[in-house]
Amino acid sequence: MLTEQRNILLNIAADKFSKKGFQVEIFDTSADAINWLKNEIRTTDVIGFGGSKTLEQIGFFEVFNKSKYPNFLDRNAANLTYDEKVDIWRKALTADVFLCSANGVSISGELILIDKNGNRNAAATFGPKKRIFVIGWNKLRNNFDDAMEYAKNVAAVQNNLRFQTNNPCTKAGKCLNCNTSESLCFVTTTISNVVPAFPASLLIIKEDLGF
Repeated sequence: MLTEQRNILLNIAADKFSKKGFQVEIFDTSADAINWLKNEIRTTDVIGFGGSKTLEQIGFFEVFNKSKYPNFLDRNAANLTYDEKVDIWRKALTADVFLCSANGVSISGELILIDKNGNRNAAATFGPKKRIFVIGWNKLRNNFDDAMEYAKNVAAVQNNLRFQTNNPCTKAGKCLNCNTSESLCFVTTTISNVVPAFPASLLIIKEDLGF
């Protein structure tokens, strides 16, 4: 029953996002999505990415890294200073390809991104020659309000637990709209259409991925 329901949501989402200018690709497995990415991304491309549990789970970093793609902007490299990380975030704004996931996805055709510094949200909306959003179908929600609810009270809370913050949501299990210095939710962005000058692909994988 769950699979049937998700297929219904998936088909509606694919239609809505396509009509809004996204190139929608649907995959049965993470491996299929990785194969698509290998064909889509050139070894000479400057590759940027936002923080993403989904990219980790699909095995993205085992395939795409600096040893195989010399212009890979590795924000996760060991021993980077904060200034070095910021420099990489800025370079990602002019990458050939930028990849990230989304915290919430409405089948009406909206992606919701909640960020601390805003670097992911910035690159996801403007700058890179191509943007690729990768999501698991577990994130699909019936409407915008449900997607925002999921983004704030599930995805954001799980991110706070992952980074072991002291924010109140880690104890309450839901967003309390805190304003602490440790907050991971300073910037919220909704992407509802694609500007032709900055093409975007939406990869939906039939797996539970991310938060």
